[in-house]
Amino acid sequence: MSRSVQLALGAAALLVAGGIAAAVAFAWHGSSDPSPVATTGLAVSVSYTPPRGAVVVAGESGSRAVALAAKGGLLTATVLGPSGDPESGLHVSFRANGNVVQAKRCGRGCYTAVAPRASRIEVSLGTGPPLTFRLPAHPRPAAAIVKRATRVFRHLSSLVYVESLRSSPKAGLLTTWRMQAPDRLAYSIKDGASAIVVGNRRWDRPDDHAAWSSSPQAPKLSVPEPTWGNLTVNAHILGTDRVDGRPVWIVSFANPSIPAWFTAWIDRSSYRTLRLRMTAASHFMFHRYVEFDRSLKIVPPA
Repeated sequence: MSRSVQLALGAAALLVAGGIAAAVAFAWHGSSDPSPVATTGLAVSVSYTPPRGAVVVAGESGSRAVALAAKGGLLTATVLGPSGDPESGLHVSFRANGNVVQAKRCGRGCYTAVAPRASRIEVSLGTGPPLTFRLPAHPRPAAAIVKRATRVFRHLSSLVYVESLRSSPKAGLLTTWRMQAPDRLAYSIKDGASAIVVGNRRWDRPDDHAAWSSSPQAPKLSVPEPTWGNLTVNAHILGTDRVDGRPVWIVSFANPSIPAWFTAWIDRSSYRTLRLRMTAASHFMFHRYVEFDRSLKIVPPA
């Protein structure tokens, strides 16, 4: 079964179970039990860890995940293929202030060069259009903001959000997630599968017209949990903005253990995360958090 079919028939998202971030896709193989397809069992190399103090941003180039770490004039790009493997042998270059600098290899899927400092960096992989990243002129550390936002996330009694997730420019899902502390969860994919988790049991169905099938949930979930997991590095404020009228910080950071790169829109008053973008191997995701601490009723299906 192809990866695109797996994604189309199931749910793909970052679930945090037992405090460990695990990207999973639940594929329906015609049996009563959903089969998890893990996508984060990647060999993490030192090239995934950005230089200390560097600002990190990321984007997608076709089905590739491309991350940029900028520290002064030192630029480091990390390129992951759709399988999660680092892509070496590319002809990577950086454009900064009109100057094009060819990158040198710095590890598996890692490319680096020294270029003039600029607020706009173009990364070319030698094929396809370049990726453009904008960087703050004077980046400010944001580790304390992310730490507090993580704590606020974990103390929510309930959470509802809408997730757009793609594995390539042509394959994607739109999913509504509902979470109720401490261990209840429900998701529904538009024109696709649904699931309900209550404690140590779960119910799944491939579409709205199918019957629910029951199976054990192990380990028990602990929700809500932040999508970025327990490890974050290189957090910086990229700027400020407003989301639905609320003043927010725009913060970027990375979790090298997944590996994944994040941009979060964090409420400057409540420290709630209102928007989130994640870039990882075959996971290009955007969250809109729409309800916090509302009364939810997540129960087993009738």
